[in-house]
Amino acid sequence: MVALIRPSGPTLARPKTGAQGDQPKTYNPEAEGPAITPDEIVCQALEAFRADADAPPPLSLRGGCAVDSYDEAEPFDPARDEATDAYLEGFAFWGLGYLDAQSWRHYLPRLFSYAFRHPSDPRMALEALIRSLRPPDRYPPRLATLTAEQEAVVVAFLEKVALGDGFAHLQEDAQVALEEWWLPGARHRPNPDGAAALRSEPVAWHAVERPRYRLALPQGFASSGARHIPEESRTVEVWRGTLCGDVPALVAVNLTPLGDRHLRHVVERAAAGLRAASVEHRSCHVPGASRSERRDGLTRGDSPAEPERITIVAAVIKQEVVLLTVRSWPRDDVEAAMERIVAAFEIVAGN
Repeated sequence: MVALIRPSGPTLARPKTGAQGDQPKTYNPEAEGPAITPDEIVCQALEAFRADADAPPPLSLRGGCAVDSYDEAEPFDPARDEATDAYLEGFAFWGLGYLDAQSWRHYLPRLFSYAFRHPSDPRMALEALIRSLRPPDRYPPRLATLTAEQEAVVVAFLEKVALGDGFAHLQEDAQVALEEWWLPGARHRPNPDGAAALRSEPVAWHAVERPRYRLALPQGFASSGARHIPEESRTVEVWRGTLCGDVPALVAVNLTPLGDRHLRHVVERAAAGLRAASVEHRSCHVPGASRSERRDGLTRGDSPAEPERITIVAAVIKQEVVLLTVRSWPRDDVEAAMERIVAAFEIVAGN
């Protein structure tokens, strides 16, 4: 067990997680022992998160806001991204949710400090912070990346918000965050054994048949339904689900006229969002297609630290292109599942 070190007086110990089978608990501030001061929490946060706090974040809060606006994030700039109060107020609410784990950890001590100095939360930066400390954890994980020392600081911060004067509008959210993830036996925090079992659990697959193509997808993938987009001369259907128990994935199929375009042009345009150095040309045979091409690579992603794996397969049937896109995260078991989806793709002769 790792404790927060106080300059003097009692220490605050990090609660054990539910990995040992503890029963879920309701937050009881009277049982937590002597409180530590906001200044002590901030000092401990600066020490616990020093490695990330001192390094430039792969994605700044300003960059996260750009992603939220469907723009490309600019690289971190020490001058433009100095984490002043005005900066946090301007960018935390919209940008924090897009940060990768390293970037999120970079800003946590700064946001803890801001919260204690501005408990009224005039621009909802504290609201965004509390929300980022609640499950479900994203993928790739953020909450699960913290060390025991870092978790102790988070618990101390949330307890202070749950009890502190001036935080009335966020006390309930802080208490719920503690109960959902940070207290012993937290009800939404998976234990390591459960996560490993989920990844290895057998998954049923089912066939998806459409007038022009066939696919095989894991059970549980939900379809958007086919949607025709007249202004782009295409029809698209998208499926979203989870691969290997815990990894979000997207599968999309677009049907569009080939016209006078070369198939390679269609594929290259579809792969325009990939990191150029990562693009791999692979041979590809799609049953039923007269021609087919494939590209594999990494997307730029919301953060430079979190590129996604993507496979694009284009197949021609008569004067139509069927474009399959499979997108998820770089992990060996996930990539094997992605490959199974690609391998099952085939063209069906139509009228």
